[in-house]
Amino acid sequence: IRVTLQPPLTVTKSRLLPRTLRQLDSPLQVTSSHRSNRQTQRLSMKPVLFFVALSASAASAVDEDINHRRTRAKASKENTGTKTTKTLVLDILNESFNQPFSPFFVMVHNSDAEPLYVRGQMANEPLALLAENGTPGPLVDYYTKNSNGVKSVEAFADGVPYFGGESLQIMVEVSEGYPLVTVASMAINTNDGFVALNGVEVRAGLVIDEPGLDAGSEENNEDCDSIPGPACADIDSGNERSGNGEGFVHVHRGFHGVGRNGLEPVQYDWRNPMMRVSVRNYDYFN
Repeated sequence: IRVTLQPPLTVTKSRLLPRTLRQLDSPLQVTSSHRSNRQTQRLSMKPVLFFVALSASAASAVDEDINHRRTRAKASKENTGTKTTKTLVLDILNESFNQPFSPFFVMVHNSDAEPLYVRGQMANEPLALLAENGTPGPLVDYYTKNSNGVKSVEAFADGVPYFGGESLQIMVEVSEGYPLVTVASMAINTNDGFVALNGVEVRAGLVIDEPGLDAGSEENNEDCDSIPGPACADIDSGNERSGNGEGFVHVHRGFHGVGRNGLEPVQYDWRNPMMRVSVRNYDYFN
């Protein structure tokens, strides 16, 4: 099941999302049993199969055979590129200590689609907004409009935010024509840090560890004026864009306690990798 968000969420520096994220200032507010129930409910949906019955009332055996062959040929043509579709589950683990993840941007695509980012190059505005605000809406809107090579896009927010040591499950449908998956989420106790899979051909049994990345759109001043996460829950700063970014996507340098609000590296720094993605087949019967 895929839900494309339209119309898009705001593309300005958000003042609403930080309040939403800061209200959840403790992992205890998102209970494991509650999240487990939601995940079980989501992953237990049974596929609905539709069958079209073809009948002939007074046809001869030859006519029936011809019609049968024509029906099979038509179905084969219509299902080109989709008959090999596989439903996979991405088990995503936050490997950091105290850097919760925001809602995720999720895209299934092929190599014709524009990549989410290229290391060493400037992030586009929708990615910068995800990395600064934690909202995937601008990316959903961007790839809905620039859909060459794109099969599906969605925002996933069930159980958000995802604290260190917690996991989430996202279902994707890939095929021969669309074998690549991209996902991205903000590390919300940073200025513009994020994690991502960037156009990976996923298969059951694959395990990938990804580092924290820096969008390069804000300087890492580590001030609560520009951090939307629970580390700044007691400071209603408005999450202003700090600017003065490095200008290119790169591996994040971590958290060093340089801000004015006393956020300590012992609490908010991390060592890479930051995110683990494990891929498995979807079990329709569980």
